[in-house]
Amino acid sequence: MSGGQGPIPVVLLLSPGGRTPAEAWMARARLAASRDLLARLLEVPAAGQVFVLAGNPDDQKDLVERGATPLPGDSGPFHFGRTLASIVQSLSVPRVAYFGGASAPLATVDTLRGIFERAMGGDRVLVNNYHSTDWAIVSPAEKLIDVAERLVSDNALGWVLAHEAGLPVEAMPASAASRADLDTPSDVAMTASHPGLGLEMRRVSQDLPQAVVDRMAHLRELLTTPGRNLTLMGRVSSGVWRSVEERTQIWVRVFSEERGLLASGRAARGEVKSLVGGLLDEIGPRAFLQRLASMTDGVLWDTRVWMSTHGAWPSPADRFASDLGHTDEIEDLALRELTAAVAEAAIPVITGGHGVVAGGLLAVLETIDTSGPWPLAGGQTVLR
Repeated sequence: MSGGQGPIPVVLLLSPGGRTPAEAWMARARLAASRDLLARLLEVPAAGQVFVLAGNPDDQKDLVERGATPLPGDSGPFHFGRTLASIVQSLSVPRVAYFGGASAPLATVDTLRGIFERAMGGDRVLVNNYHSTDWAIVSPAEKLIDVAERLVSDNALGWVLAHEAGLPVEAMPASAASRADLDTPSDVAMTASHPGLGLEMRRVSQDLPQAVVDRMAHLRELLTTPGRNLTLMGRVSSGVWRSVEERTQIWVRVFSEERGLLASGRAARGEVKSLVGGLLDEIGPRAFLQRLASMTDGVLWDTRVWMSTHGAWPSPADRFASDLGHTDEIEDLALRELTAAVAEAAIPVITGGHGVVAGGLLAVLETIDTSGPWPLAGGQTVLR
């Protein structure tokens, strides 16, 4: 460890579950991912004491029994920035690592060891994703206190610490280990076959609904069949697009919109605009899916961009039920209609949040081996 500095303490935060079947399923997945992450962190010398604050008391008790140190909760409404700042003040630490409970399901012990050793230098911030942060190592930790009010969620951590706290922020290279985050049921499905997945998450993945398993099988078939066409919609980065083209021999159609909508505050200010969402609202979801089916063999769709154009997002229960295809459990009428159209579509459509066109997709790509030269007429080859 450089500079004579000791291990970096870790704060692990878990959101509470819900009452619906879809929410309960995701809560189980988040707890499993947290168990795996905690076990791995405890094997990393540069990672110090792991403190945990869970919205569900049973989750907190579970993780404490596995080696974490409990943090006292706050009876008031949860605010990410204020909560993290309060923890930093109470611990009085010069540096801190923050992880969402399900923010690093594919980060192995070796991966985490490299991350923490990389963060042992001077004042700097290391994040998994600059535009949509799920975990961060921050030095000096006191800077989190200065920007607490700006951090409604963890998504803006990298952006705010760079633009408003003036800290140098380094994002880890894009990979499934750095970008996969279990925000939705689709994220769980897309990471299920990755070799970096922990034991607890492997058990949960065995209980995926059959309809979700079938959609994943269609996606894998599409990605491994030369000449097929895949459409990506939502907050798609150029790096992920490039990874698809480098690792497969398929054609890719990309509709990329509103990258950083949470980190920049555009969603909170009601400033999100979507050409795709506008067309969907204009012609209706069934006609929209029919038009998509005429030009592609499958779709990975970050539907949260469309949701953000409607103001307040549907509830977590509705969002998770939509991704699982459980139409009858959805109260939001517009989302219910879209979910029904997706289920009836002539092509496989996987919906979710940012992960379906980011970390989840990278996880699927890393489990298949379709890269290499593509033969052309006359003995030539092209590298995709």
